[in-house]
Amino acid sequence: MRKLLFIVAFLLFPVFSFAITVESIQCGLGVKNRTIVKPSDSFKVGDRVWCLSVLTNIKKPTYIVHRWVLNGRHFDVKLKVKPYKKFRTWSYKTIYPSMKGVWKLEVLDENGNLLREKVFTVK
Repeated sequence: MRKLLFIVAFLLFPVFSFAITVESIQCGLGVKNRTIVKPSDSFKVGDRVWCLSVLTNIKKPTYIVHRWVLNGRHFDVKLKVKPYKKFRTWSYKTIYPSMKGVWKLEVLDENGNLLREKVFTVK
């Protein structure tokens, strides 16, 4: 039985080691020189909220999706990703009066798998 488990783990390890890793997600009021400007987890109506994802373990050109979620509705932004040691990409959402509440930014891979998420609020 131990030998079978070892073989299964050995065969599955390469499959999981090729997944893109989201090192971090930061939200703020802008992006300058590939870093977030005025980082925060709380915003107000009228703000343009930027979310920056830092990615590693990218083996081939692909894309990720920034899924902006509020009250069960979502807005998707498809972002190209290139195989660099560390790759940064970002998207933004302008906040209107009807968009108050608890938001979630989900980072999805090209197959729709959730890689990481970040929660922030709009008051």
